[in-house]
Amino acid sequence: MISRIEELSAQRQRLIQDLLARPRGRSWCEEHSNLADEVILELVRDLVPSASEIAVIAVGGYGRRELAPYSDIDVTVVPENDGSPETDSIVRRFFQGLHDAFGTYMRMSVGYAYRLVADAAGLDGKTRTGLLDARLIAGSPAVFNSLQDALDETFAAGEFILEKIEERQAMFAKYHDTPLVVEPHLKEGAGGLRCFHCANWLRAAIGEREARPHRAYDSILKLRNVLHAQAGKQVDLLSRQRQQEICEVLGTDPFALMSEHASNGLHVHQHYLRAVEKLHDARFQLGRGCVSIRGEARILADADAGEAAVGISVATLLGLRVPDLNPGTPASVNGASAAFALSRGEATVRNIDRSGLLEQLLPELTACRTLIPNDSVHAYTVFEHTLRVVREIESLDPDSFLGQLRDSLYDVEALYLAALLHDVGKLLSEPEHPRIGARIANNIGTRWGLSPRVTDTVVWLIEHHLETSHVIRYRDLAEPGTARDFAALVGDQNRLSMLVLLSYADVRAVGPGLWTPAQDAFLRELHDRTSAILSESIPSPAPSAQRARLMRELSGEDASPEEVQAFVSSLPVHYLNSTPFDRVRVHMRMVAKAREGRPTIDVNHRPDLSATDFTICCLDEPGLLNKILGAFYALDLRPQGIRACTTADVPVALDVFTVNFNGRPVPSATAADTTSALLAVISGERNMEALVRERGKDPDRTQRVLSYRYIEGNPGILEIRAPRGRGLPFRLSRLVLRHGWNISSARLGQWADNASAALYLTKQDGSAPSKAEVDAAMLERETV
Repeated sequence: MISRIEELSAQRQRLIQDLLARPRGRSWCEEHSNLADEVILELVRDLVPSASEIAVIAVGGYGRRELAPYSDIDVTVVPENDGSPETDSIVRRFFQGLHDAFGTYMRMSVGYAYRLVADAAGLDGKTRTGLLDARLIAGSPAVFNSLQDALDETFAAGEFILEKIEERQAMFAKYHDTPLVVEPHLKEGAGGLRCFHCANWLRAAIGEREARPHRAYDSILKLRNVLHAQAGKQVDLLSRQRQQEICEVLGTDPFALMSEHASNGLHVHQHYLRAVEKLHDARFQLGRGCVSIRGEARILADADAGEAAVGISVATLLGLRVPDLNPGTPASVNGASAAFALSRGEATVRNIDRSGLLEQLLPELTACRTLIPNDSVHAYTVFEHTLRVVREIESLDPDSFLGQLRDSLYDVEALYLAALLHDVGKLLSEPEHPRIGARIANNIGTRWGLSPRVTDTVVWLIEHHLETSHVIRYRDLAEPGTARDFAALVGDQNRLSMLVLLSYADVRAVGPGLWTPAQDAFLRELHDRTSAILSESIPSPAPSAQRARLMRELSGEDASPEEVQAFVSSLPVHYLNSTPFDRVRVHMRMVAKAREGRPTIDVNHRPDLSATDFTICCLDEPGLLNKILGAFYALDLRPQGIRACTTADVPVALDVFTVNFNGRPVPSATAADTTSALLAVISGERNMEALVRERGKDPDRTQRVLSYRYIEGNPGILEIRAPRGRGLPFRLSRLVLRHGWNISSARLGQWADNASAALYLTKQDGSAPSKAEVDAAMLERETV
């Protein structure tokens, strides 16, 4: 096999040289992609004796057969039977072979993923996008088709379309929003290749056939190919210097080249703009309770009011029409969906109102439509003032102090719901409206079925929404007791941020001129002084120093390749799938320390996943996973993947938790606090359940489950669909612990208004729980 791969590597170098002699676009990329296919087919023939048990899939640009000279190779492996020893061995050998073949011989970057058909419901938009362009390279067509069917069945068109358009807008802002630029970004800028890709993704989302690449697209692809080959690396910005170099290859003049490229870019960009315009003529699903028909949102007759509101929010953000629909009384309200929809800005709330849904969801608020405040400072009715409060929160500059506070929140839905309800108590009494409004909000939380934590936060914010403005107007901020009293009131950083934001927006929305520069300065001072007091009880070692110290400790003796290979071989296949090769040696050192009784935690930010990996290594013990997940739950971090590994000789846990903070990597200060808390919980210095309670959560709360399915095997797979929330992994691990089972791995997803989990379960003797045992456990959960 090695000789064949060396031969293919030589072919690749000749292909690149041929490109410089005879520049081409898509036809060259197809030859390059076919060559990469040959490498993978060679690996499959040599390393995968039972190819029918897996599907090896090309995704993204590789799936489209558009590999530029230095594009990444993106491969996904889907097993027919996850968890069997045979499959583990196959996948381990194959991924090691991929790394060796492409990294060592072909000199190409390779990215690989391990997916299950059952993962489809929880996959995020970025992963789904890559799979839209998937094609089978080798293995089982049946497995590949099953994955495609599962993706189709769980496809949320509206949210996907919105995400793609927002991605394009972000790239236009980062690079350029017009093709008429002197130094274009050939992939992501306006008129770049991604405009054509996105146009086809939008067409796929509304059920239309994709467009075929045209001459203008092929010309841009040719430029990108030559740019890569000339630079000897992946470069997509066509700078003036690069233009001159390419012109020497193409034998043309830079001015003529760039003029032609601008014309081609306009053509490609028009494809994207027409695809966006087509959304106004198509019929597609905006959400489970709402569809778009010829640019107009329509609520389905049997729609849940909360789910329909999510559809209206998508329609608003897509610029679709929302008519006065007046859908009547809904059969039910999914409160988590309603809160999610109402947190998407003023325009969304106004359209939810236009549709008649706001009357169904929050009649307490719509009753305030014409209510005149009983004071001389408010410029608007209570209803209009409320919507302007939402506007103030939404319009904060992300780079400002308050904008950063807003974006740091882990529960933004609670802030927006409190903003919408903060003055509804004025229906009954102006002086007592915070207390009355808090009681009304509590009733709404019960009516909607919101979690007690969210409801309590909303109630607390409404009850205290006047406190901040009172303090900055009447208290001496330099007096230590002022900040101490305020810290005692808010209790934690998240409530401090939300109360500060609500107070600011409330005053700003009363009328022009009420918020002054002095109030702005006082608000910042109150926040900073209070935040310092709240932080005193939480040790916060410098994350950079902590990482540097860890790396110094682990880089003493260098390990041989044989030691690394032996270490990797001692762990299950999912460790290899989820661990970059440059981290394996770090983990070896961590295991050595754990065997000496010294737990370590490695923090690795993953911008590609919008998340952070916490690798936790310590001596294994019953209930360890539940302790760790409890700490993440307490600290409001959302796990999205778990890889639990235990070494075979001395039981050392090497567990990788991929978590996010409000949909993005964990901020450095938060990561440092989390590391301290985890070490304290693991060592027994701090009780996990006490930590959960300290953070205002109930560690004994029963997890609400919308549906579940158990797939028997070894391990068995428990698939769960549940409402949005952060406590799902912790509560499920508690259930598993109570029955003495183990979680070898977990997949956790949350997109739009759903949460999903797949837990891989074994018993202490290595067997898997039976379906009867799992059914009994789930029934017991409902009666606890």
